[in-house]
Amino acid sequence: MTELTFHGLDIGRVEPNDDLVDRIVDTTAEEYPLTDGDIVVVTAKVVSFAENRLVEADEIEVTDRDRRVADITGIDPREVAVIYDESEVIGAIPIAEVGEDLLLDHAVDPDAAQEALDEVPAMLLTERNGRLCTNAGVDWSNSPDGIMTLLPEDPDESARRLREGIAARTGADVAVVLADSEIAGPGSMDLAIGCSGIEATDNNFRRTDLYGEPKVGGVDLVADELTAGSALLFGQADEQIPVTIVRGLEYEDGEGVPNSGGVVRRGLRKSVQLTARLKAREWF
Repeated sequence: MTELTFHGLDIGRVEPNDDLVDRIVDTTAEEYPLTDGDIVVVTAKVVSFAENRLVEADEIEVTDRDRRVADITGIDPREVAVIYDESEVIGAIPIAEVGEDLLLDHAVDPDAAQEALDEVPAMLLTERNGRLCTNAGVDWSNSPDGIMTLLPEDPDESARRLREGIAARTGADVAVVLADSEIAGPGSMDLAIGCSGIEATDNNFRRTDLYGEPKVGGVDLVADELTAGSALLFGQADEQIPVTIVRGLEYEDGEGVPNSGGVVRRGLRKSVQLTARLKAREWF
């Protein structure tokens, strides 16, 4: 029987410039020592803390553009300024209008949730490092008061450094995947934003299925599937599980998460064009 396990790690609160490799290795040393083939999935938030990717909101210079965007979206103008510095802004997503009912139905405190939606009714759709994300990954949650956390400057490079550091400390040949939560419909899920030592997507396109027919539905996003599974342990609040060790998966060696931003933008444009043709055929 094939078995795939996810083991969550509480590595303690990470402070700026902490050594993440030491935290991970020391935590796993006694009860779950790392071995060849393990996959270490790490939240981008703790990597950002360790790399000191923090910004004090009161030190941000706000422009008229930032204030205008803030008026439309409800986003703090200081955060708007950082988002524009960190990324290319593609558009806006009206979160409150699109997913208000579902979000309120699943809220611990509906009144507090409604207040949050009223304060920030929209998010910016951005492209950063070749991938689409919301608000450029800029985040106030699980950060000290008045501090914004930025995504790692180069997530693939961060993953590579962690992987090499773990190998130097333990001798284990592991893979490392960095995870960050992103908007997915009315909710969110963790996606891979960087990886090292593992191919982010499989190579099974056109492989035959049980009935001898070729698979044409796309490629499996292996790194994203790992982060999504790990997110069941990470949580989004005070769980304090920022690292998982995944064991039992056979995978191919590889480096980096493919740039998806251009593909998605091109796909959206083509989808709009095809939809227009489809609707025209329905009427004429």
